[in-house]
Amino acid sequence: MTTTSATSGSSAAGALTAAATGNTGLNTVNFDTFLKLLVAQLKNQDPLNPLDGTQFTGQIAQFSTLEQQINGNNYLKEILAQRDFGEQTLANSYLGKEVLGPGNLLVKDSATEEFGYTVGKNAKQVMIEIISNATGQTVRELKGDIAAGSHTMTWDGKNDKGEAVNNGTFTVRMTSRDVDGKVVASSASVYGQVSGVLNEAGKISLQTKDGRKFATSDVLGVRM
Repeated sequence: MTTTSATSGSSAAGALTAAATGNTGLNTVNFDTFLKLLVAQLKNQDPLNPLDGTQFTGQIAQFSTLEQQINGNNYLKEILAQRDFGEQTLANSYLGKEVLGPGNLLVKDSATEEFGYTVGKNAKQVMIEIISNATGQTVRELKGDIAAGSHTMTWDGKNDKGEAVNNGTFTVRMTSRDVDGKVVASSASVYGQVSGVLNEAGKISLQTKDGRKFATSDVLGVRM
């Protein structure tokens, strides 16, 4: 007759624990598996060396904890699936709209243009240059808000002399420094029409007509 001692049963329980807590095993084991293991262990135990009650209780407790962990992991998967669905729905709602996202290419096609920028901590000076892509020359210098965080600014479409600038493509260049003159992180953001939504390995991102791609969490504003 095949015998299974309390020690071997404990080892089996430990093996199942390792499987369930690792990257594999959660899809193949459940509480029924543990019960079958215990029943088989009781049927095949050595009559002269029966399973110790304390060890038996310990195994039951271990299996119960393991079941809770499996159920918890499954619940987390459901939450993640719902979150992904919600993010996909949000991204789809941006299609056809203009969103303010990371980028520094500003297309001027009206009298004024709005853009955004983000400044890091400890900035004491924030300079913004509007550079003509046609000539490479700076047409306007603006002072930005030094407060850390995201901001928006409206360019009146004029150069430093107060003259209206022709429509075209411009680059927004940020320069932020602290009290010691050291560079502080800063970046520009511009509007672009959302032309597509990408789902790459569960990562949702927006694609704009000007070729940019960024996450929905990077969107600072939306307009029709």
